[in-house]
Amino acid sequence: MPRLELVECSLRAGQQALLLSRLRNRHAIPVARVLDGCGFAGLDVFGGTTFEAALRFLGEDPFGQLRAIREAAPSSTLMASLGGQALTGHRHVGDDVVDAFIKVAADAGIDRFRIHDPLNDVRNLRHAMEAARRVGRQVEAAIVYADSPRHDPDLVVALAEELAGIGADSICIHDPLGLLGVARIGDLVQRVVDATNLPLALSLSTQTGQAEFAVYAAAVAGASRLDVALAPLAGGASVPAAEGVIAALRGTELDTGIDLDPVTAASAELEHQLLPYDGVFDVPALRVDGAALRGLLPPAAMGHALAELRERNQIDRLDDVEIEARRVRAELGHPPMVTPIIEIVATQAVYNVCDGDRYATVSQEVKDYCLGLYGSPPYPIDPEVRRLVNGREEPITCRPADLLEPALPALRRELEREGVKSPDDATVVSFALFPLETLALRRSEVVPERLGDEPQAEEAAAAPQENGDAATAATEAIAAAPPEEVRELTVEVDGQSYSVRVIGAGVGGGGGGASAAAAAPVVREGTVVAPMQGLILKVAVKVGDNVDLGGVVAVLEAMKMQNDVTASRAGTVSAVHVKEGDVVGPRDPIVQID
Repeated sequence: MPRLELVECSLRAGQQALLLSRLRNRHAIPVARVLDGCGFAGLDVFGGTTFEAALRFLGEDPFGQLRAIREAAPSSTLMASLGGQALTGHRHVGDDVVDAFIKVAADAGIDRFRIHDPLNDVRNLRHAMEAARRVGRQVEAAIVYADSPRHDPDLVVALAEELAGIGADSICIHDPLGLLGVARIGDLVQRVVDATNLPLALSLSTQTGQAEFAVYAAAVAGASRLDVALAPLAGGASVPAAEGVIAALRGTELDTGIDLDPVTAASAELEHQLLPYDGVFDVPALRVDGAALRGLLPPAAMGHALAELRERNQIDRLDDVEIEARRVRAELGHPPMVTPIIEIVATQAVYNVCDGDRYATVSQEVKDYCLGLYGSPPYPIDPEVRRLVNGREEPITCRPADLLEPALPALRRELEREGVKSPDDATVVSFALFPLETLALRRSEVVPERLGDEPQAEEAAAAPQENGDAATAATEAIAAAPPEEVRELTVEVDGQSYSVRVIGAGVGGGGGGASAAAAAPVVREGTVVAPMQGLILKVAVKVGDNVDLGGVVAVLEAMKMQNDVTASRAGTVSAVHVKEGDVVGPRDPIVQID
């Protein structure tokens, strides 16, 4: 029996699951150097939510991170995890962006691309797989396992055969909730291996406590590779610990052949590098939780819902939201529970429970999902839910990306208009996925979250001598300015809450300073208010516009979802109380309709 190969995932999947994707490059590089000599079949180092987190929270270029890891681990096979046509983002992008992204990642050091689609829609995988093959890299096509509405191995086997037929070098079964037990996984692995004659990799979450048992059954049945992580970032919502798997299989027919001593040395190095992260770990994700076995979402997956319930002062309704999430998922065609689907389902469940009227509030993501813009779900969407969400608008039947025009030339022009001269391909594809975050990074406007090993920010240093007059004038102007309004907010990011102080004009939803606070608009009949805390992305009306009942007056972003704010009556807009970019709280006035 061939030895079981191990793919080490601490630097991507492990820190994504347990550390909110916050691992800094300066802490990852020393670990990568030690891992390079451990004998793993690959290192999972790039993709998923770590890409966005690097831009948004760390102030680091994700492609720069990848190049640094490549230099630190020159002899290792480096792997990226991509979400099909969405790559590392939340929305599908055009084929030209997919081609450019994969080439940039390959040039930066990726040897193997593991590519999945959140809905297991093969149409959303084909182009990314072809792009990876064109740049001469290995293609591992992943199937997201979902136990709904019943365990259906025939569906998984059919998907595997189709992926093998379009050029996969290997197949991966990804079980993000840890649902596969010993009997199921043994049968499933054997059937997929027999049907495809390809190496089969497994990525099994330890969330429900079954993974360590399932690993052995899968290996005996013919699995070739297994995702593991160094012990400090293993377990819970992550994957099995490398040390445990190596030791458990030593001396058996499945012996990995990996020397445990360098692995434990790498684990000790990671433990040392994680010392500043004591306050960052996602505590619910660290433990075993059986919620998924009862058809519910585990606490680690309910971060968005928990934050919204706290904001609404309805945390006591969490049990109702868990039950509602199961119902919403069934109505939406039993999609696998991975990003971004898991956030879409959980958020809609909160709306349904807290509004007291199911689907009265619907996020833009749910509307797009029901229109087929994410792809085709495994099972049909409930017709009545589709009617409530989309009315008479018919869903698309083509591949979603077929509706997208080539975007690279327009992206380059937009970057140049924003002051980025001759942007390289890495900047362009990052901008395609996360425009605001990419611009902020290029302009050095990102303020990285402070870690435990970093000092408090000191007062700004004096300006250079040649700018002395301007600096003095600015200082005097600031000193003479009236005190600014300060508003305390709680912001939820990746399931973790942060206290934020918003200072200056506009913090009250379009006002400015104390005088604006004194003249805050009064909520009365005809006032359209914010349904929740969030960011105003778009104001769709102006004073004097006539609106119909249910017409969209603004778009609010909350919990990474876009939500239409609609008119509660027909009439004429007499006042607009917000502008794009304002942060608003629950029941803050948006517009007045008379």
